[in-house]
Amino acid sequence: MELKHLKHFMMLANLKNFSQAAMKLNIAQPSLSRSIQKMEELLGIKLLERTAKTFELTQYGKLVYKHGENILGHVDYLKDEIHLMRGIEAGKLIIGASPIPSNSLIGPTVGCFIRDHPRISVELKVESWKKLNEALLKGGLTLFIAETQATLLDESDEHETIPLPKSAAIFCCRPEHPLMRENNVYLPSLRDYPLAVPQAMPDSVSQKFEDLFDDDRHDFSGLIRFDQFQPIKASLLNCDMLVITPEVSVKKELAEGSLVALPIKNMPEVSASFSVVYLKNRRLSAMAELFIKFLVIRCENELLSGGIQGLHNEDQRLGASRGVPLLLAQVP
Repeated sequence: MELKHLKHFMMLANLKNFSQAAMKLNIAQPSLSRSIQKMEELLGIKLLERTAKTFELTQYGKLVYKHGENILGHVDYLKDEIHLMRGIEAGKLIIGASPIPSNSLIGPTVGCFIRDHPRISVELKVESWKKLNEALLKGGLTLFIAETQATLLDESDEHETIPLPKSAAIFCCRPEHPLMRENNVYLPSLRDYPLAVPQAMPDSVSQKFEDLFDDDRHDFSGLIRFDQFQPIKASLLNCDMLVITPEVSVKKELAEGSLVALPIKNMPEVSASFSVVYLKNRRLSAMAELFIKFLVIRCENELLSGGIQGLHNEDQRLGASRGVPLLLAQVP
């Protein structure tokens, strides 16, 4: 059996559609069918139980699928390690990020990573954590970065997570907001103004604010639930809306003074726990480990420096690690 047979089978098993799998593999559908039949012939087993319009994996097919990701992952890892040993950093990473870390953490990092490793190409997909997870499970992503505590990804049996520095949740607004003129601001004071909250905010977090984010409270003043934070930033500059968001998402605006953190006396302790997420049964490539190491170092530096601009002052230290195979055990 050749590796191409296994790659064809894994793509078909993930997409569950001959036409889509053939298109993704850039081969004709009859060629894909012949490849699967050849694999069955060489193994002496039946991998698929075909019907008129669809198919199911047989018990043998499920067994091959169970080990297939690891086999292909080890082959890719071997290729990457050989490249790194030869001083050649080349290949492609497909990573994902939910909206807030894509702008706050990944955006500043990817450009610097490509600059330092110009022969590694990176494809970045920005989606909700649920869509990213679907893509990861189907083999469409190497890893993704998202909030893992509120989403319970850090408790999943399927996933491994590498935590990044936590970011405290704050309420922010324009500097001219009426509440900024108050000596003491308590949570009930926020009820008189329109609020914006992340669509994915879990109930366990919302409950810490009692009914503040309820649409049907008697003193309701307007509420926006958002997936993408960028449009909300623009709205904040022109009205008295208040938004709750991880501090890291507005570091630049806070430093520039275009937005301010509203000091609240009885603010519950809430923080965003962003992590790198990948599958336990799929070994990361050496390139992926290199990127994770790069990201973790830069995020820690950003935390110490107090802003995204600090990410650009770490080039010499990171450059020293260039071309060295890295193990996840080394990631702090």
